[in-house]
Amino acid sequence: MIVVEGYFDCMRVHQAGFPGVVVLMGASLSAQQESALLKRFDQAIVLLDGDAAGRAGTRSIAFRLSRRCSLNTVDLPDGILE
Repeated sequence: MIVVEGYFDCMRVHQAGFPGVVVLMGASLSAQQESALLKRFDQAIVLLDGDAAGRAGTRSIAFRLSRRCSLNTVDLPDGILE
């Protein structure tokens, strides 16, 4: 599963050939989203925007999910919005 911030990010990732995409609708992961993701997936890639909010969200999500599933993160360069 690839975790992204918004709908357009989701469409781009899906069109690139990766159908397993989940949209957060922001740079944070709610407790409900976390629970739903962990019930369905045991691997995740966090791909948030290359801005301050995206980097902070990536760190937070990685901290929360890495203890419970196999996790990779993608660090985009400054200003790169998926």
